[in-house]
Amino acid sequence: MKKNIVFKWAVLIALLFSTMLLFIGILQNYFFEEFYINKKSDTLDTYMNEYLSLAAEKGTEAASEDLYKNNQIWITKLDDYGRICDVENYYIEVTLKNESQDIMRIPMYSFKGEFSSDVLSSLKVGDEVIIDTVNIADERIPYQIQTGSTGVVNLNLASKLNGPNADKAYSHLETGLYKGTITKTVFPEQMEDISFPYDDSFFLKQVNEFQTDLLAANANPLQHTEELSATENFAEYKIIIKPVVENRVAGYIFAMTSLQPVDEAISVMGQFYPYLFGFAFLCVIVLAFIFSKWLAKPLISINQVTGKIANMDFTEKLPVRSDDEIGQLSQNINYLSNQMEAYIGQLKQELDKEKKLEDTRKEFIAGVSHELKTPLAVMKSCLSILKDGIAAEKRDHYFQAMEDEIQRTDLLVVNMLDLAKFESGTYKPEMAPFEIDKAITEVYKSLAQPIQEKNLSVSLRLCPQMVVGHKGLISRVITNFLSNAIQHTENEHAIVITVRSNGQSAEISVENQGNPISKEDMKKIWKQFYRVKARSSKSGTGLGLSISKEILELHHAPYGVENTKDGVRFFFSLPVQP
Repeated sequence: MKKNIVFKWAVLIALLFSTMLLFIGILQNYFFEEFYINKKSDTLDTYMNEYLSLAAEKGTEAASEDLYKNNQIWITKLDDYGRICDVENYYIEVTLKNESQDIMRIPMYSFKGEFSSDVLSSLKVGDEVIIDTVNIADERIPYQIQTGSTGVVNLNLASKLNGPNADKAYSHLETGLYKGTITKTVFPEQMEDISFPYDDSFFLKQVNEFQTDLLAANANPLQHTEELSATENFAEYKIIIKPVVENRVAGYIFAMTSLQPVDEAISVMGQFYPYLFGFAFLCVIVLAFIFSKWLAKPLISINQVTGKIANMDFTEKLPVRSDDEIGQLSQNINYLSNQMEAYIGQLKQELDKEKKLEDTRKEFIAGVSHELKTPLAVMKSCLSILKDGIAAEKRDHYFQAMEDEIQRTDLLVVNMLDLAKFESGTYKPEMAPFEIDKAITEVYKSLAQPIQEKNLSVSLRLCPQMVVGHKGLISRVITNFLSNAIQHTENEHAIVITVRSNGQSAEISVENQGNPISKEDMKKIWKQFYRVKARSSKSGTGLGLSISKEILELHHAPYGVENTKDGVRFFFSLPVQP
């Protein structure tokens, strides 16, 4: 049983954990990459919403820089032509040479992915410049600025518009050429002062490419969020472009986040899985055995204890260490064990009692048979003598002898019936308070004649006391004790009847001068028809003490007999009326 259930549970738990490990491996190998990318997209979308609130509070440049520093998110706001909005730190102003002397503000981030000191120093206030633009509607979008022999150019857009690699998709765009003078430059004084996003060439490149594609479509606004991917130095990036409208002005939120090289990590994990699963499987086997043994331990204990219960051994109980179903089962088995033990004990007591009653019945029948033989033999002898015609003067003697035997037989039958009634267990005496001293006085008066015949000295050491019991039955006990004392006390000796009270119970004792009773006889003195040889008497039925015993046990009263200095004392106790 033990090995069987532990083995089964160990296999079951090992299969369960192995299946879980295999399931985790499959999920990680085939679905983790997609989950990771979707999670990144959701996170990026959340930061885009946060960016709008920060931009309204701090401005677009400060909001972009905060999100980059705190969350490593590249994000900025573009206008409807794909230009970064609100460029306050990296631009020049050029006064055009035309009739209206228009001032053109040109953001510088789109001309080179990374600013250098040489580029910045080549553009100075007062320089004459020539500006190439793409013209859409009323907007002029510069893509090249020349000054003297140097200049800056948006290579991404310029290469698609001019040169041998020009893209036909951009041929419909209208271009323009403007001349002017630089009247203002806003650049950082040192290279290290360049802040996000203008110091990240890769991010600016992605913005420029989006602007270039947007211009190819004549700056038609996107109708829904667009998701793109980009790669640099084997690292992947996720780009989300989301159309927005603020104050009735259309624009875009351009956001980018890096994707960790999960493909490489998953590939390495795939190579590592055999070692991982091998070690994990060994751990699972060991843990499964330990766990199954621990789990099966209470069931094994239950099996052992129930096996002992089946063999009628109720000595061992199950420990209850929890309140779950196993703990409740243990409690129920312990309760069942206690109940069975109690019922079997009670059954044994009933069987012992039945056996004892059977032995008593046999002894009773034998005693009755013995006791009836004597009066029947006497009466038979008297009748035979009377039939033989005995002398007339002796007839009265034999008739009196037969009458005495008939009375003795009648008393024996009455006592036998009373004893059977008391032993039946169905008789319940009615208890009531009564004065024990008066009951003893009445019994003493009823036995005054045999006391006087033997010239006995009876001393009554009584005190007024109310006790609880059946007065008639208790009087019968006192009568039996006193009659027994009279029979076994020699002429002119003493009998003492005493009542002592301790406030809770009253002890009644009858002590007579005479021969002591041996220890062996004391154990049998309360039995039916038993007579102590040293104290044997021809009178009596041999049932007086047995009847007294049954009456006292009906009262649940302590009783007993003991040898004293001068003789023998019988005693019993009754509760005192509160």
